[in-house]
Amino acid sequence: MTNPKLVLYNSNLCPYAARAVIALAETNAEHEVVPIDLSVPRPEWYLKDINPYGQVPALKVDDKDIILESLFVAEYIADLHPESGLLPSDPLQRAQTRYLIHHWGARVQPVHHKASFTLDATEAAKHREELVVELEKFNKLLVNAHRNGSEGGYFLGDKFTFADLAIAPFLARFFLLGEYNGNKDITLEEFPQLKRFLEWKETILQRASIQKSTPAKETLSTSYRKWLK
Repeated sequence: MTNPKLVLYNSNLCPYAARAVIALAETNAEHEVVPIDLSVPRPEWYLKDINPYGQVPALKVDDKDIILESLFVAEYIADLHPESGLLPSDPLQRAQTRYLIHHWGARVQPVHHKASFTLDATEAAKHREELVVELEKFNKLLVNAHRNGSEGGYFLGDKFTFADLAIAPFLARFFLLGEYNGNKDITLEEFPQLKRFLEWKETILQRASIQKSTPAKETLSTSYRKWLK
């Protein structure tokens, strides 16, 4: 079967869009990229023909069909290339993968966002305490995934899979914790109860697809600062 023509509408600053970029890199899928500037109103053609909500990523397939939302885009790309092993074939591991991604998006990421994107040091400190509590629970999920004796630095062992891919862009932006509120020296290393999380984060950040899909820290910091109130 011939692989479909893929066109990705992307912003390098968007962690959600980075999921699609990583999926394309991990599968070596041929594709084109159309950059979308999120700092200005979206072009009329984008709202009309691609995504009426103006969000990225969006994936055009064979010049006609459109897939929206980062997880669906990344999963479609992974499904096109089962040889990549990104999507676990085991039903239990699939369920664990979906839950980890859901838990991160529902419980961890909102608190990290609040702790990072504020100029108020007091407010940031309060949210950092909440973040540590949520990360402790997340750490347990990572530990429990290895109860079957699997080894390796990734979520399901020694192979990079979809859960790692989906959360990686947010781990790559964890340095923003304290970036805007006078606490640049903040570190989570002082919390031994986060050991597995910190090891997992460092393993993922060393992966080539993550490094290539992540702009320089200075670029991210400067760009995001413009959106702070």
